[in-house]
Amino acid sequence: MWFGSLDYTTVLIAAAALFAPLWVVLRLRRFLRARRPAKLNPKLAKYGSPEDHAQHRSIEASKIVATSSTDRIVGYHIQQQVEAVYVDGFRRPEEALEGLKASAAMKGANALSNVRTERTSAGKCAAHGDAVIVKRVNDEG
Repeated sequence: MWFGSLDYTTVLIAAAALFAPLWVVLRLRRFLRARRPAKLNPKLAKYGSPEDHAQHRSIEASKIVATSSTDRIVGYHIQQQVEAVYVDGFRRPEEALEGLKASAAMKGANALSNVRTERTSAGKCAAHGDAVIVKRVNDEG
């Protein structure tokens, strides 16, 4: 055989010399690709990026004036129950609560009552509660 006179150390050094630049180029490509914004399929573009969703969720959640873990909200009179709301799939309970607030606000509510958060068997966080419309007690006249 032609490589019979070569020892294994030389072969390993030669292989490393050939593959090391390739590994560096692939890592550099991966790094540069990760820094670019994601390219969305045109059919999915309406859903936007996760950053857009988080920003939109935060804006909607800010419309909620009060939350309560009971059926009463201190300082407010519940005028109408809009709907029971439920969200899941969040990493942290705080994110699930923000998602719940955003969901309630999109349904026309300005407060939440009976709020509960829980961790699902899949390790994600969920939240549920009642979306309600409230009015401040001292504003009623």
